[in-house]
Amino acid sequence: MAVEFFLKFKKSQEVQRAMAKVPDKAEKAVNNVLRTTGINTAIQAITGFIPVSDRNKRHAKTSNPLKGDLMNLGFKVYPRGGAASNKNSFGYLVFPNDGIGPHNYIAQEFFERGGEQASTRIFNDLMTALAEAAEL
Repeated sequence: MAVEFFLKFKKSQEVQRAMAKVPDKAEKAVNNVLRTTGINTAIQAITGFIPVSDRNKRHAKTSNPLKGDLMNLGFKVYPRGGAASNKNSFGYLVFPNDGIGPHNYIAQEFFERGGEQASTRIFNDLMTALAEAAEL
């Protein structure tokens, strides 16, 4: 599953302007925010949109189904485990927008909806960190 989510153009310009004010501290400040709160905020927001069925079984929403990797000035969130044939994996997280499988006939789009929800908080945290870096 590869869903890419970026800040809206206007917000990315604001971050770029704030980073230009402190070029020597900006990269470290942004990476620190993304490492400490950004990934967790995105994972919590995405997990909040994962559906729970009525079936009596373990569900991804309550099982820590996602993990994230930090990159320079960004991060990636993806499902744990991979294919449905792997133990402790949730196959329906791999292609949620394809509507495949016996119980998933429509696109879920919880990665997109969660990313959209998390972006505001992450943006605010980034701007706060860059403002603090400018004051130092």
